[in-house]
Amino acid sequence: MTAPCLDEALQVGDYLPVATYRVTPEDHRPGEGYARIEWLEHIHAPSFFDPDSTDLYTKMADTLVAVCCQGLPGPVLLRPGDHRVLTEVDPERLAWDAAHPTWSTNAPVFVGGRVPQEVHWGRGDLAGPAGAVPKKAGVPPARRAAFFTKPASALRVGDYLQTHVRFPEHDMGIDEGYQRVEWIGHLTGEQLAGLLTDPAWANGTITLVTVHGLGGMLVLPEKDVHVLVQPNVERAGSDKEEIWHGGPHFELVGVVDPDPDVQHAKDADYRPVAPDDEADLYPTVFSTPESRTLHLEGVTAVRAVPAAALPWPHGLFKCEYAQRGKRIARTYPGGHHENQTAHAELFAELTEKEFAACPYHQGDWQAIAEATLAYTEVDEDAEPERAGELYEMEHLSPRDREWAQAMVADHIWWDEGDTSLTNGQHRLCAMRAAGVVRVPVYGRHLPGNQLPDATDAQEHARRTVETYWIGRLTELWGSGPWTDRLGPLLARHRILRWALPRPDRRPE
Repeated sequence: MTAPCLDEALQVGDYLPVATYRVTPEDHRPGEGYARIEWLEHIHAPSFFDPDSTDLYTKMADTLVAVCCQGLPGPVLLRPGDHRVLTEVDPERLAWDAAHPTWSTNAPVFVGGRVPQEVHWGRGDLAGPAGAVPKKAGVPPARRAAFFTKPASALRVGDYLQTHVRFPEHDMGIDEGYQRVEWIGHLTGEQLAGLLTDPAWANGTITLVTVHGLGGMLVLPEKDVHVLVQPNVERAGSDKEEIWHGGPHFELVGVVDPDPDVQHAKDADYRPVAPDDEADLYPTVFSTPESRTLHLEGVTAVRAVPAAALPWPHGLFKCEYAQRGKRIARTYPGGHHENQTAHAELFAELTEKEFAACPYHQGDWQAIAEATLAYTEVDEDAEPERAGELYEMEHLSPRDREWAQAMVADHIWWDEGDTSLTNGQHRLCAMRAAGVVRVPVYGRHLPGNQLPDATDAQEHARRTVETYWIGRLTELWGSGPWTDRLGPLLARHRILRWALPRPDRRPE
């Protein structure tokens, strides 16, 4: 169990999250991703923050909390706000962690740091971790992922740095404790005295690191660190796509971003060749080759998708014709896919007058879609003025402009191959009814994949229903030419469907 705790209310003995979910073919271990706070200090009005910074956290952090956690290679400057902490910890781990501290410091590490004598922020019902019934440990892997050592200053973006060692170490997962480096910065020379109470602790260089899953900035002195030789490609693809924090959590005086080419050259001096069986440690977590290829080779962005390639609604909340759609759905055997086909049937029978009665259908959706795509297809960094002009969309009416700008900020989400979409069922229905051919959709896709040709939405809806009923008859009695004749009849005449066996019908 976990509970929220404000950064300034954290105490020694709390178990703080130091990692997040990792893509892995193995089970996650009990207590994974949490580490015991062994030391903390509060830094009021941090003097080492860059006074010219425009970063919100840097400007607003009146008090900064720094923690040293069991098993971490350096202290962490925490982002302000709530952190979730464990409320139950295995008793053996509680005892071992308390008896084997990583940090022996008894004085502030950072300039301006003070050890809090008492916590002034309320902790609610949080009383710290308590011993709980031990959970069954996972099966120890045959071997853990291969790693090598290099100086902290040689870290590069994309490395998988060992940020945590958890008790019991033999129970740790294949690549547990290693997190992706997303940003690094260096602090050297006279600037060290502005950050550290004892500049000699840095051994010449401080490497500041943002890592995936850690809610703050890791502060590393110049020492050897462990890095994975060959990360799990499926995990790396997920972490790179869902970046945790692409820059520093705070902007400090004197920090230098190292040259990526220099860091790659340094890395080459240390990185060994991976064992031949390293990739075999990670069986795929994907059920099909297609979904794995999409994960590894796809890109996530807004693109124009033919309406015929997109799924039909699975449920239109507060739709004018929702009850009518439910009545149609009751003529189907039941299930998610059948409910979508029923919505296609509803769409095919609605008239222009009925569409016009719905608020969603009262905009100029052709113009809205075109304006949205025009904005999303421009490079905002390369052409900021052009992007600004396109976002204004002054040629649209005020109501249509509001819809279009909402499309930019509040995307319709659909990953290629998904059987349903998120956050856009009503808008897609309106665009289909308006004859929009190219729909702006955000999601993961393989560039260059051939999608269905543009099709009239009403014809597409009718074909969807006919295809369903032909397939239903084939499932019941096998294929034959008569299924192609009867399927369209069932699609047009709902009364005929009740004669078919229904898996959802209970025996009398």
